[in-house]
Amino acid sequence: MELITAARPRLSDVLYQELSAWIYAGRAAPDGRLPSEKELSDRFKVSRPVVREALRRLREEGLIESRQGAGSFVTPKASNRGDQFPQIRTIADVRHVYQFRIALEGEIAAVAAINRQDLDLERLEAQLLRMDDGNEMAALEADLDFHATLAQATQNAMFVSAFSTIRAQIMYVIDLGRNNTNLSSLGQCGAAQTEHAAIIEAIREGNAQRARDAMRTHIRNARNRLFDGIPL
Repeated sequence: MELITAARPRLSDVLYQELSAWIYAGRAAPDGRLPSEKELSDRFKVSRPVVREALRRLREEGLIESRQGAGSFVTPKASNRGDQFPQIRTIADVRHVYQFRIALEGEIAAVAAINRQDLDLERLEAQLLRMDDGNEMAALEADLDFHATLAQATQNAMFVSAFSTIRAQIMYVIDLGRNNTNLSSLGQCGAAQTEHAAIIEAIREGNAQRARDAMRTHIRNARNRLFDGIPL
């Protein structure tokens, strides 16, 4: 089967998605100030024009507003939208996200194994390749897209909606894990990729129980790699 090569997103698009998730997950308080352009450029290792373009989109969406001489601030609209799901403020909140993901995404994988289409498999394989191309921002977006594609592969709008509701929180914990210094080794990254591949294989086989187990194992392992010995 010929793989569909997914178009690589622009850096400004990836940064926009990450900053949106950052806001919705509660990492910026209502009326809170965002980091400066330079700070964002340094944090995400992108140019200032890329940062400006992402901020422009956030302004157009009404998620931030600019104040002359003071910087960019989160708007009430963004804060209200983030209230659709509890915001992440503590270590316990991060653990709760993983617990919820194990339950939700385990079932998503099981149903996807039964209902998936060939195009879903091709997208999953393309996203797996993008996660391994060495570009951290593209890898983060591909990781999130991988899990979103599984929700779409269920052919069930309820699962898609449930995933969309918690998308910002999922992106937050994926980003947290990828930026954790304990995960920087090739062995840790390779383990995550092996787990993603096992999920794809179960989906390809149409084996619901194996897909459920593979997804739950992946999320548990991601949680354990992040906390690295902290009692859960």
